[in-house]
Amino acid sequence: MELRAKSGILRGREFIMKDLYSFHRDEADLARYYEIMKDTYARVFKRAGIGEKTYLTFASGGSFAKYSHEFQTVTPAGEDTIYVCDACRVAVNKEIIAEQSTCPSCGNKDLHAETAIEVGNIFELKTRFSEPFNLTYKDEEGKEQAVIMGCYGIGLGRVLGTVVEVLGDDKGLVWPREIAPFVVHLVEIPSANQGVRTAAERLYRELDAQGVEVLWDDRDLRAGEKFSESDLLGIPLRVVVSEKTIASGTFEVRARFPKPNT
Repeated sequence: MELRAKSGILRGREFIMKDLYSFHRDEADLARYYEIMKDTYARVFKRAGIGEKTYLTFASGGSFAKYSHEFQTVTPAGEDTIYVCDACRVAVNKEIIAEQSTCPSCGNKDLHAETAIEVGNIFELKTRFSEPFNLTYKDEEGKEQAVIMGCYGIGLGRVLGTVVEVLGDDKGLVWPREIAPFVVHLVEIPSANQGVRTAAERLYRELDAQGVEVLWDDRDLRAGEKFSESDLLGIPLRVVVSEKTIASGTFEVRARFPKPNT
């Protein structure tokens, strides 16, 4: 539960976290897997449509290590301050900038401040928890050794809120296809011509049979109202069925994808 609920869905009362823990026999294997998870998380945020604005950010490692790594997405709605290195696309959290004023990857001194939202983090826990809980394995010589651990998390609700902030526009939400609740918004324009309903229903069933998730708007509302609500919902593809489209034997299709280079 989020104790400081505010900012809409960015920090709602319910906090859902995707947690992953890894277990290793030595630090070399942890380091190998840690790099895999860095790349995996970067790809997750890219598919969510916020990859270009999300930076691997060096942060305090607390009692676990010198540094931990956060994934921070740049947006004016953010509460954190990070210092970005454009040369290698990493950043430093404000909390450690006094001790790490240059880029940890390339040594660049020309870092610039940005406000950002933390959408994920990864830690090298090492033996911080395995030793107190006596979590061990036997090595080749039969000796008990402490398990080496890693920790990886993504704030799922926070990611959705960040996508809204980064990709939305003055018309409403804009969902990338990979995380959209529906792929197609089927908008049926009310008509006395029964052929419109027949065409809409046929298309709905064909798309559904192919596994395409469709939201079918068959309400008795004016076209303008439906289009405005469609923009507000932000479903990637809008398909319009009307007297005009059935007369021409076509469908009117409009994409509502994220802005280029987001």
